[in-house]
Amino acid sequence: MAIQDEMYKMIEQEIDLVVKEEREKVLVDIDKAKKVAKMLTELSVDKSEADSLVNQYMANIKNICNS
Repeated sequence: MAIQDEMYKMIEQEIDLVVKEEREKVLVDIDKAKKVAKMLTELSVDKSEADSLVNQYMANIKNICNS
């Protein structure tokens, strides 16, 4: 969980910095962006989710190769 928390903090800090410096190019719901960041950091360290993603990617690659 420590790695996950650190990853999320870094993403959250970057989001806050982009908003503070007015570098954003589109309107974004900041709270939703942070929820997505949280979800992605959880996904990146959850083995069962990682296995599922690998399976999905492999299926997509096979579909691309077969089309």
